[in-house]
Amino acid sequence: MNWQGFQTSASLALLRTLLFCVNVIFMFTGGILILLGIGIRSHFQDFLDITPDMKSTSPYILIGLGVIILVVGFSALWCTFKGHVTLLYVYSVIILLVLIAEVVLAGTIFMRKRTYEQTFKTVVRKVMQQYPRRPMKSHIDHLQRGLQCCGIDSYADWFETPYGSTHHQVPQSCCKQLSNHTCMRTDLEKENLLNDIHTNGCYSTVILAIKSNYLVFGGIIMTIALFPLTGIILACCLAHQLSKHRYERVD
Repeated sequence: MNWQGFQTSASLALLRTLLFCVNVIFMFTGGILILLGIGIRSHFQDFLDITPDMKSTSPYILIGLGVIILVVGFSALWCTFKGHVTLLYVYSVIILLVLIAEVVLAGTIFMRKRTYEQTFKTVVRKVMQQYPRRPMKSHIDHLQRGLQCCGIDSYADWFETPYGSTHHQVPQSCCKQLSNHTCMRTDLEKENLLNDIHTNGCYSTVILAIKSNYLVFGGIIMTIALFPLTGIILACCLAHQLSKHRYERVD
């Protein structure tokens, strides 16, 4: 074997190893996206149940994107070991599309965050007007218990609803977990017994929870986006080296 052939074989081995490692990490990030989607669906379940527009999109887009990444990653491992030049270029195009999808997803979430916040506020106000009708009664009760909040901006929002206007009352889900006495949740303005209930609104609590996770979600998406870009470069380099190696063998 001449020196040029040895260099080509060594570069092929190095590129295959690097692309294999990148694909494994890429598949791992796909698993992270799936877990992230499941986590959002479970952690913000009550928020998503009250806002149907988000319920049907955000978590399942992440899960679907994660599944696509896993499938593409498995295919890429097979292409890497088999050394199919055409399939490596096809893989690069698919990874480029995945990268674009991730950027679009991140941009959409960032651009529509204000819309999601306002949608939540509008829908919760509408649900409160219908309380205690089902099935939304269980959703808002779970939301208030889970986040330890009451109303939209404060507990007094319930006084503007048919449920709470007559007796100046709030639902049982606004009560704190007290074991020494019964929660006093009626005639709140007259008696001013606010030690028994949560006085903070759910809107500020939800927005704080979302904003506190913006950097985490953004960091994960930005980190994940680096691996497709690296995979595209390595796949194109490997395909080029494979073509070059075959021409050298023919010569």
